[in-house]
Amino acid sequence: MANRTPRVETLNYRPGGFHPVHLDDVFKKGRYTVVHKLGHGGFATVWLARDAVRDRYVALKILAARLSRDCPEVEILRRLKKSEDHEGKPYVMSMLDHFWIKGPNGSHLCVVSEVGGPSIKQFNDCPGFTSGTRRLRGDVARKVALQATEGLAYIHSTGIVHGDLTAANILLQLANIDEWSIEEIHDRLGEPQTHVLHRGVGQIGEYSGPKYTVNAISMKLVDPQWLSDQIMIIDFGIAFMEEQSSVDIGTPKNYCAPEFNFKSPRSIGSDIWALGCTIFEIRTGSCLYRYRGIPTRDQMLIATVKILGKLPDAWWDLWEDGRTWYDLEIQSGGQLSEIIAGTLFKEIMKIGLHDGDSHGAEPTHKDLGFGADNADEDENLKRKHHSSSEKHVTTTTRLVALVEELTTSEANYVMAQIENAHSPGSTHEKSGSSHEKTHSGSVSSNKNQSGSGSGSSGARSGEKSISSEGVSTGATKSRAATIASTAGIATETGADRRLPRSGDIEVPVMIAEFLEPSGTIISVAEAEALENLLRKAMQFLPEDRSPAAELAKHDWFFVNFKGEG
Repeated sequence: MANRTPRVETLNYRPGGFHPVHLDDVFKKGRYTVVHKLGHGGFATVWLARDAVRDRYVALKILAARLSRDCPEVEILRRLKKSEDHEGKPYVMSMLDHFWIKGPNGSHLCVVSEVGGPSIKQFNDCPGFTSGTRRLRGDVARKVALQATEGLAYIHSTGIVHGDLTAANILLQLANIDEWSIEEIHDRLGEPQTHVLHRGVGQIGEYSGPKYTVNAISMKLVDPQWLSDQIMIIDFGIAFMEEQSSVDIGTPKNYCAPEFNFKSPRSIGSDIWALGCTIFEIRTGSCLYRYRGIPTRDQMLIATVKILGKLPDAWWDLWEDGRTWYDLEIQSGGQLSEIIAGTLFKEIMKIGLHDGDSHGAEPTHKDLGFGADNADEDENLKRKHHSSSEKHVTTTTRLVALVEELTTSEANYVMAQIENAHSPGSTHEKSGSSHEKTHSGSVSSNKNQSGSGSGSSGARSGEKSISSEGVSTGATKSRAATIASTAGIATETGADRRLPRSGDIEVPVMIAEFLEPSGTIISVAEAEALENLLRKAMQFLPEDRSPAAELAKHDWFFVNFKGEG
């Protein structure tokens, strides 16, 4: 059943507004053919199109005519496209083409880019899953978070401030979509649903809309088996050059850096704060800062103090009510006395505690008098925090089925790895050894962590496939390595351990196999490492926050923590 067309789209089909688009429309002398709709907003409509020249799918964004001239986003994307190679470049949206069209509503700028799948926020917020039960498995979440960190480091290396880095603007890629037929597009992403577009109530003046409108693909409903574990950072609509200070804050409140509450401008530092919030969300499946409605300045600052501790002295003079509240809490020795250090570690340790709860998320941050945490929840935390993660056990039937898909040489490789894994002195037998690789973000708890790491600082499994001609089709790894890892085999040992690169025997890494089982509790060692990383990213003063390039070296991204299978 077709959804009702949002009124904003109806109102925008008029001079200066949207260009009317229909399925099977072609653009740029037949090069791009529209096959489905990806979405629309107040500024543009976005379509899934097939590029006949490069034989690939693309996202075709057609801006409203009134906004097409001097579009800052295009200049930002041009700068990114012309920039030097960087390890984070594969994880950032790339402008593949741009051109102009004329229509009944004016001249429109069209921007062609790579196709993305669901955002991290959409992936976590999936119908049919109660709050917190659809999370990426720990090692996959760390891999995705590392890509986001390296991607942001690349953006900053070009002198650009993203300005709106959130879980909604980090997309999981669709695996090998360029190889899909139109029928497979419809089967996997949904049949296009069309309906007549009526003129908006109260709309006056000339109207030039399409004969019908198309419902956008609901990415949150896409089966995870069609997704890869490579990400793409999108939406440079409010990005700007670092030297051009900007106070035009369009970032959602739960990603806003605290300096915004003291009238400071957006900066690379505010991007880093938002990255910290986003990493927390990638790993936990929920926001670090949860508000009901639009929060006030007091609510935002109180939530920040509660989680991260006391504000810098200079800020208290600018927030007298908060200082009074803080002093009273400390003097009374109340249940908020822990705000001296903050409750970030406690928030991380809640992973898995709410899985299956019919009421969903934990309490939101309210106002100056918000209540203490639920005592029963604290007891659950104490009782469950030493529980190990549930392991993904692969049956013999599944292993045999996978091996049957391999060539003889690939199968022989897998068998050799299995034999080596179970031989005396193998890496498999030594999976409990210490992790000795040192990074700048190392934490003292590393001596208790497993040495069977899922990757090292050399891991770049998100590299683009050569066959995609510059379009990311998702992270790939060898079939042999896939099965070896499924069977609990390390394909490399020691400091050279890495995830397979593009160029090995290529098959997509499907996220469907990397969902964290409901009720899985984070280990104390990982929680400590994650807290260490987040505190480096979320220092109160922007100049004290670690750059993205430095954060990308942190141990949390590379250690295979105990209990993970």
